[in-house]
Amino acid sequence: MIKQIGRLIVMAALLGAGSGLQAQAPAGDDEIGTSANIRIEFPDPGSAAVTVVPGDNSVLVRLPRGSIFPLEFASASNGLLRGGEVRPAGDDRVELQLDLALGLLDRIEYEPDAMVLVFTSRFESGRAGGDSEEQYMLGPDDKLLITVQNHPELTSHPTITPEGTINIPLLGDVSATGYTPSRFAKRLSELLGRSYLVDPQVDVEVEEYRSQWVMVTGEVQLPQRIFLHGGTRLKEAISEAGGFGDLAGETITISRRVAETAEYASITVSRVDFEVGGADPILQHGDIVEVTRAAYCYLQGEVRNPGRIVVERGTTLLRAIALVGGLTEWADRKQIRILYEPGNDPRERIYNLKRIQAGRDEDPQLTGGEVVVVKRRFF
Repeated sequence: MIKQIGRLIVMAALLGAGSGLQAQAPAGDDEIGTSANIRIEFPDPGSAAVTVVPGDNSVLVRLPRGSIFPLEFASASNGLLRGGEVRPAGDDRVELQLDLALGLLDRIEYEPDAMVLVFTSRFESGRAGGDSEEQYMLGPDDKLLITVQNHPELTSHPTITPEGTINIPLLGDVSATGYTPSRFAKRLSELLGRSYLVDPQVDVEVEEYRSQWVMVTGEVQLPQRIFLHGGTRLKEAISEAGGFGDLAGETITISRRVAETAEYASITVSRVDFEVGGADPILQHGDIVEVTRAAYCYLQGEVRNPGRIVVERGTTLLRAIALVGGLTEWADRKQIRILYEPGNDPRERIYNLKRIQAGRDEDPQLTGGEVVVVKRRFF
């Protein structure tokens, strides 16, 4: 069932649904599939910029209002999704939260006026990548090894030209781009079998992958261009770039060009989800992968070593104070101010450190950008 997002929001308001419209198919005995596509159509090509945030248990998609998508997520995904929720996210945006059941977000395909989320079963044997060559499309600059059984004289190591062709003994120039290695081998077998050989058996292997690549930048050990091998996932690309750097932060952003446009869409991956295997999308040619730098917070006033510290996972106010050597004897422990970056609500909070240390108040988490101000106490 297809619905306009704008109409859904109006309906939710009329029904008094303050938390958004719940979109979930009824429970049933439908057969669970191994893969499924959720297609989202944008209201116009100019509004195609979207954000996708894969998580361990859900996928959050921020879309332009007026986008079109199937409402019954469970049935549309062959049971790979449990359901979903649509909620407003500003004047011209909405958020679509897709709750995972047995599925994982495998990849995202972009078109000029649409986006396709491809989900696969987390128990699917091919989830880890399978035979990468069977997913790889040949392109210019790829170097091949071509062998013909029982005909060693026909073995060759051609490189695909910028025009997309290779030169094959007996056949001359043959177009190679757009084929997987196995399909190209079948094509060569057909061409050689027409006039030259009886039932030829041709094998095609990629010796050097050169036509498809992604850029891995930011806080990795070796920022560089990584060549794709077909079905290459985020984890493989970061590993080839030497892994995370010492200052790597908590998010990984994949920027991907929308087909036939100059627009880029972003996919934000949580490092926590990535490291536990819940978010490991397949990369596409031209993707830009950026590992963000770790965030900092700043401590000033009556602390022993004022300055900035790296905000790691689990950094709290108490831990931050300990990292700068603790408080001075003149510190006002009842009035610790935390100033947050512009755009946060609230901009400032005051904490009583004595109550936190006694376990009566929660020790606040720091996420980066905060300024912790410790004032001098007065008698």
